[in-house]
Amino acid sequence: MMSEAIATSAPPKDRFVLGCERFAAIAGFPAEVFLDSLEASSPDFGRYLIEWVFGDVYGRSDLDLKTRELVLIAAGTALGATGLDVIKFHVPTAIRAGATREQIFGVLIHAGIVAGIPAALAAITTAGQVLAKSDLAKSDLAKSDPAKSDLVGGAAA
Repeated sequence: MMSEAIATSAPPKDRFVLGCERFAAIAGFPAEVFLDSLEASSPDFGRYLIEWVFGDVYGRSDLDLKTRELVLIAAGTALGATGLDVIKFHVPTAIRAGATREQIFGVLIHAGIVAGIPAALAAITTAGQVLAKSDLAKSDLAKSDPAKSDLVGGAAA
């Protein structure tokens, strides 16, 4: 029966294309930017991540996007120092998905119960830095084009 499961799976190219589309919609920048960062070291890993995480997992209907992003922020916090890149990526995507700063920091505080104070403090510091950069970008854009300022770090995706 294994062959039936394989036969009903989407062809890899379809998963990759769908994953690239979802990545861009969620992250706000093309998947190619992420993939290019792995080109010299592990292009296969980038493709696997796009196919599985964004092609498959993000396509599930059990959680809304905001909840997914908050869960990933909590998981990144629980990983401690190795999860800080997760925090850096998913704080802006959580904001784009409609999460508030209060919700993000609430998740970080709650994750600290299990992850520990040092891990939570590192995550809170990292999230604060990411949000401060977003505020600066939003402020700079507002000065140059006030009509577009709500698009930077906003809830619309």
